[in-house]
Amino acid sequence: MKLAVHASAHAPGSRLAAALTGLAARGHAVVSPGSGGANPARSELDIVVAGARPLGAAWLAALTGARAVVLSLVADAHRQWGPLDRWAWSVAGAYGLIDEQEVDAFLAQAPAEDRERVALWPPAFASSSALSAARSASSTMSAASDRATDDPSTLADTQLLERCCERALARRSAGPGRSALFVDRDGTLIVERHHLADPAGVELLPGVAEALRSARALGHPVVVVSNQAGVGRGQFPESVVHAVMARLRQLLRAQGVELDAVRFCPHAPQAGCDCRKPGTRLLREAADDLRLSLPDSVMVGDKWIDVAAGQSARAAGVLVRTGHGVEELALERGAGATAADRVCDDLPAAVRWFLSRES
Repeated sequence: MKLAVHASAHAPGSRLAAALTGLAARGHAVVSPGSGGANPARSELDIVVAGARPLGAAWLAALTGARAVVLSLVADAHRQWGPLDRWAWSVAGAYGLIDEQEVDAFLAQAPAEDRERVALWPPAFASSSALSAARSASSTMSAASDRATDDPSTLADTQLLERCCERALARRSAGPGRSALFVDRDGTLIVERHHLADPAGVELLPGVAEALRSARALGHPVVVVSNQAGVGRGQFPESVVHAVMARLRQLLRAQGVELDAVRFCPHAPQAGCDCRKPGTRLLREAADDLRLSLPDSVMVGDKWIDVAAGQSARAAGVLVRTGHGVEELALERGAGATAADRVCDDLPAAVRWFLSRES
């Protein structure tokens, strides 16, 4: 995503400021127009992120061509909104984040339509890895503090802001039911390097950027879904995964491709989670956030678990021969194993097949 940050979002030490730093570390383009940095041309930005007042944020969105607005709400500030603020909140279809301790005060003064676009900041200092571990142990989305000094890319605040921005943008950009291209990372988008832990090792496979660009040009979101068991095995921290994904975003952005979402499972294979492929949770969560139709979508990867994840989510499953694909095709599979919907030489061929189904 490409985000414009309103001046009101820069309060030193605020959760929003830390989360924006985390988004930049995850590879999103985060700019502050008018603050001495680069001023992007109109229509180059996706989202405006701001503090508690929507009027300035809506004005910046109009100036930059951004399609969505996300605010860090404060109950006291909301109480002071005038007619222009309420008009801006409504017209921009803004989404908001609010601290749990302010919920009662906010609900007491907010009309029902305001509440539908508000999410709670996570418990202070909870990291996304702590939240993920808690969610794999139970269905309750809560976690205790684990490390107050987490890399900003791993903070649960960053994760929530990222998903809130994705949801806001999806709901302002298109109607529900879009068909999407779900893609594995290693061996599908980039050269396979076993448990890649160095951003400098990210190398796009031939034709990948052009293929993704053609899919997005026709209105199909691109979502990366990856298993990163190296985190669960203790081989590298979660921040390394975000750094590698950031490099992937940057390389694709340089060729005119913006990823719509990145989802990964940090658990070891024996953890028993439902987010590790062939589990379908990451696909289902992305579909909910981005308003996608899974039966009309496709999951492309270089392993049978990618095919199984797609088919279990009711999408098509495509196996490519890059990465581990040739080895996977040579495997003897048990009786009753489901064939891929398509086997392709590489991602560009898979995208051509996907787009041919749409025509």
